[in-house]
Amino acid sequence: MVPTQPQAAGILIVDDDPLIRGQLATLYAAHAYRVDTAGHVEEALGKLGATAFALAVVDLKMPGKDGIALTIEICERWPSTDVIMITGHGSIRGAVEAMRHGACDYITKPFEPDDILRATQKVLERRRLLDEIDYLRRQLADRYTFANMVSADPAMLDVFSTIEMLADSDVTVLILGESGTGKELVARAMHCQGKRRAGRFVAINCAAVPENLLESELFGYERGAFTGAVQAHVGKIESAHGGTLFLDEVESIPLAMQAKLLRVLEERCIERLGDNRHIPVDMRVIAASNQDLAQAVADGQMREDFYYRIHVVPVTLPPLRQRAGDIPLLVADFLRKNELAKAKGINRVSERALAQLASHTWPGNVRELLNVLERAVLRATGDAIDRVELAAIARPVAITAPRPDGRLPLRAFLQATEREYLVGLLERHHGSIAPAARQADIDQATLHRKMHLHGLCPADYRRNGRHPGPGAK
Repeated sequence: MVPTQPQAAGILIVDDDPLIRGQLATLYAAHAYRVDTAGHVEEALGKLGATAFALAVVDLKMPGKDGIALTIEICERWPSTDVIMITGHGSIRGAVEAMRHGACDYITKPFEPDDILRATQKVLERRRLLDEIDYLRRQLADRYTFANMVSADPAMLDVFSTIEMLADSDVTVLILGESGTGKELVARAMHCQGKRRAGRFVAINCAAVPENLLESELFGYERGAFTGAVQAHVGKIESAHGGTLFLDEVESIPLAMQAKLLRVLEERCIERLGDNRHIPVDMRVIAASNQDLAQAVADGQMREDFYYRIHVVPVTLPPLRQRAGDIPLLVADFLRKNELAKAKGINRVSERALAQLASHTWPGNVRELLNVLERAVLRATGDAIDRVELAAIARPVAITAPRPDGRLPLRAFLQATEREYLVGLLERHHGSIAPAARQADIDQATLHRKMHLHGLCPADYRRNGRHPGPGAK
């Protein structure tokens, strides 16, 4: 099958005259626009609610609600849909009134095909530029630059050099590191420093999406592809066209989905659910994990071919405990940027507080440090942080299930047994949620809920040296 280009903009034509509706539909379709029509306002509202449109071409005078009423409702409910008003020569004042309420342009009847095509292209180009400016403004506001990754540690300086080296390349990168070390920050830096910085950075946490929704979230779907698919949805992969796709916690992707992603990575095209068209995607792929992926392959939790496809250039981030000399720099950078610290005039940390920070092992890494500093700034009363609160990490305690001798209430016995089962499950899979849920034959959301009920944290079972394990002293 020959790959098709990504879908053109959708246009809704709203006019009570069937002849004009037909002429406009034919004109737009001939220029590769996706077209739908409505004969009155209520029909148009139904179609706008079911399908996303880039533009509505609306007749000013219609029975019942007129074009101005529809324009007002479109601006309120679908602000990303622009409006071009169609009006007769005698209703210019009405067209101007419609523009005051949000219409982008108007065309007078009778109109030439070139006139409405030019107006359409102008409106769509304006929307594209506004979207791009808004996206770039958000990216710059987030300041995903090297300045956001403060370090004087040689290992981190090597990471910075690697980012510069890889930024203008499309090579697939695998970022490895414990939770909280800044893997997404490194991925965004590669994107923003590289040739694809004008494109989108599309991130998805593979462990946070339930297994039964992951395919539709990644690949998108057409209207009617499944129950509840009331309108077409562009997936994360297609959204990353021209930019970067970031797959966080990539080890959580089910084996069947790994096979589908492998094909995408090799062929650079997708098929939406409910559609058999091949849609090409030009993107850079960056993956991240806090797990030993080679061990995941050995344990049968990751396909070997998928592992080698994402493990092209590995970048390993050191944990904060291995670069404790960066703590004063990170604290100073935090105080310089934090709005509450600036408002309260907090610009330093006492020696006692700094000694506390330096002596901590930081199992949550930089993310934990920033959370500690947020709380310290909130509680500080002078111009300095004088003390910090370092929460102890609760260790899971193995519980031996009681013998079913009938002396315990049934609910207590079942809860104790369930907790022991979950502890064993998490130990066996080293805190990895997706394979643990598959073995338990439950979805990931259910597993998360049961873990929360029993006070279990998956991070305490991961291969990072923090969990003492069975028999530890």
